[in-house]
Amino acid sequence: MIRVSNVDKHLGGEKILDNVSINVDKGSIYGLIGPNGAGKTTLIKTLVGIYEPENGEVLISGENIRDNTKIKSRLGYVADYQYFYPNFRVGQMVDFYRDTYPLWQEDRYLSLKKIFKLDEKKKISSLSKGMKTQLSLMLNLPINPKLLVLDEPTSGLDPVIKRKVLDLIIDEVSINKTTVLISSHHLGELERLCDHIGIIYEGKILLEDSIEHLKSNVRKVQVVFKDSIPEDIKGHKDILKIENRGRVYEIIVNDHMDELITNIKQHDPILLETIDMSLEEIFIYKMGGVGYVFEDIAL
Repeated sequence: MIRVSNVDKHLGGEKILDNVSINVDKGSIYGLIGPNGAGKTTLIKTLVGIYEPENGEVLISGENIRDNTKIKSRLGYVADYQYFYPNFRVGQMVDFYRDTYPLWQEDRYLSLKKIFKLDEKKKISSLSKGMKTQLSLMLNLPINPKLLVLDEPTSGLDPVIKRKVLDLIIDEVSINKTTVLISSHHLGELERLCDHIGIIYEGKILLEDSIEHLKSNVRKVQVVFKDSIPEDIKGHKDILKIENRGRVYEIIVNDHMDELITNIKQHDPILLETIDMSLEEIFIYKMGGVGYVFEDIAL
């Protein structure tokens, strides 16, 4: 669905995106992660055609988005900061979208209106950040998007509305087979939503992988040896980190879990068990703490 190949982008003389390539499969939910200033929003704006890359290309359904009204008519974009006409009222903004998008679904809009309960008579300028995000969802879901791009869509939302928004995203994919790319600092949300994850840092993609593969390969082993930890275990190539509390060692394994378990068993441990890890924990250990600060880390 989305193919980004070797994209470079400069802003204000600074290179923001550096040879970025990502792939998002049709009907999947792809999570884009990175610290502030990593290039997430620049990449998203390049994807939706706001920015044009200096090098590389962005293809959506095999087509370039530039001046492509067919693709743009089926592209929903919820920005981190909403730039609606401030003097418009909510109802006027709805009319604008209703008249602009040929596949507008009025019944979908009416159902969303019941969820978000925004007053159509209110001026856009009087809405809070969270209310503007709700309005953006009310405008972009009824256009019947094939691709939905969301930049921090739960920022500024209260917990109840946040849960409803996440449910709407899941329903959009399961019912309408929409492809979703979502940027968020909240790994707990992405763990619930996403099929695949991409990490961007200093304008480069450091990792692309499926949630399932990450969670099956990065695991925690808790072990008690009869004496101190053996040197061959301590030096194992796939260990990300070793911590100990008294005689209990917690070993974070990046890959080849079975091989490490076999090696540990040769030392006849007193205790040996594997522990599943959350996506938050996996990324903290896997990325080695290189500049990553996630808002909802609670280890």
